[in-house]
Amino acid sequence: MPGVGNDVVDLKDPENIGKSRDDRFLGRVFTAGERALIASVPSPDTLLWSLWAAKEAAYKAVSSADPAVCSIPHRYRVVLEAEDATRKIVRLAGKVITPRGELVLEVAVSADWVHALAAGAEEALKRLCRRVKRLEGGKGAVNPSAFVRGALLREIARRLDCPVGDLSIVKNPDGLGAPRVLFRGELLAAEVSLSHDGRFAAFAFDPATLIPADCTG
Repeated sequence: MPGVGNDVVDLKDPENIGKSRDDRFLGRVFTAGERALIASVPSPDTLLWSLWAAKEAAYKAVSSADPAVCSIPHRYRVVLEAEDATRKIVRLAGKVITPRGELVLEVAVSADWVHALAAGAEEALKRLCRRVKRLEGGKGAVNPSAFVRGALLREIARRLDCPVGDLSIVKNPDGLGAPRVLFRGELLAAEVSLSHDGRFAAFAFDPATLIPADCTG
C-alpha cells in the first residue's frame, strides 16, 4: 500500500520564479497535457510548481512501499479535478497516475507557497495531519532538515502527550523509503513525509498510525 507523500515549494524563491519559461525543464518534467495547461493559465509558475509538488508527493508515497519505483517526474501524470477557495488558500483536489497505480491528491496554494499531499485513499488523505512552517530566521538561517524534523516531533509529542525527547526519527541505512518514528526506542507504525524548499518546511503523517508497529500485524 502507498504511504504518505508531501512536498512544499516556495513560490517566491528566486530559483523558482520564471521556471515556466524554461522549455527544457518543461519538456523533461511534464506531459504534453500538463504543459498545455501551464501555458493556458494567468499564473503559469504557480500551476507549474503545484504540478511539480504533486508529482514529488506522489513519488514519496509510492516509494515508501517500493523504493525501487521509477522516480522520473514525467511518469507521474497529475489530474486536477476541483478547486475550493478557503480564506487566502486555494485547495485543489485531484489524482496522480503513478507507475504503481492511482493516488488521491490535494494541493494547497497560497501567495507564498504550494503544498501537495498524496495518499492511497481519500479516507487516508482526509486524516492526515499536515503543516507548513516558515523557517525561523528565513532561508539560510537554520538547517531546514533539522527544523522540519523538530517541528514534526513536537506535533507528535503533543498528540501522544509525551516529552519530545521520547521521540526520534530514523531512516533505512541505504536512505531509501520513508522516515519512521521511534517512541522510547520502539518503532511506531506511522510513516511520515518531510519536505523543505526556500523559506518553508512541511510535514505530513496519519495520526491514526501513532501506535506501535508490532500492533498492526
